Amino acid sequence: MTARAGYHGAVTESEQYRNRLAQLLSEYAVIRESVVLSSGRRSSYYIDCRQVLLDPEGAELSGKLAWDLIQEHAPKAVGGLTLGADPLVCAVSSAAWAGGERVTGFFIRKESKKHGLQQWIEGPFIEEGTPVVVLDDVLTSGGSLATAIERARQAGGVVMGAVVVIDRQEGGREVIEPLLDGAPLYALFTAQELLGNDL
Repeated sequence: MTARAGYHGAVTESEQYRNRLAQLLSEYAVIRESVVLSSGRRSSYYIDCRQVLLDPEGAELSGKLAWDLIQEHAPKAVGGLTLGADPLVCAVSSAAWAGGERVTGFFIRKESKKHGLQQWIEGPFIEEGTPVVVLDDVLTSGGSLATAIERARQAGGVVMGAVVVIDRQEGGREVIEPLLDGAPLYALFTAQELLGNDL
């Protein structure tokens, strides 16, 4: 990827950020080949958001856009299931800090540690009643996000919403929205927006 580009034109900063992130995701994260997804379904394309979210420009863009969506819900922590959520967790926490808010991050293990405290969650401790937002990179069937919501609540968090970078529009939203009890589910992009007629 090239060095950070300047932004021009009569659009808002948020629109500029979103347009640039869409460009990066389309170019670097979308892999057009037949794959089997974690849900077990076969797809003609794969999305690897880490190719963009682990780049400094992609991290800044995604963190800022996600934080703009959730800051009104005043979360004190953001987290999700490792490894998919990890880059976005760090990006959102950093964006919040740049805006003057301390929002800690946490990673949810896929299984508990077998030694030490045998905990499910890594990061600053979530006290009972802490408002949190759950994150993930790609929403497909909703399994990863559902697990993250459950684990965050078990740890004492109050889930104020969820954010994904890309919603593949394959049934995940219909699974997750009832679990959120009225809290919002945000997607920075849908697969349709990124792939268009190639979907």
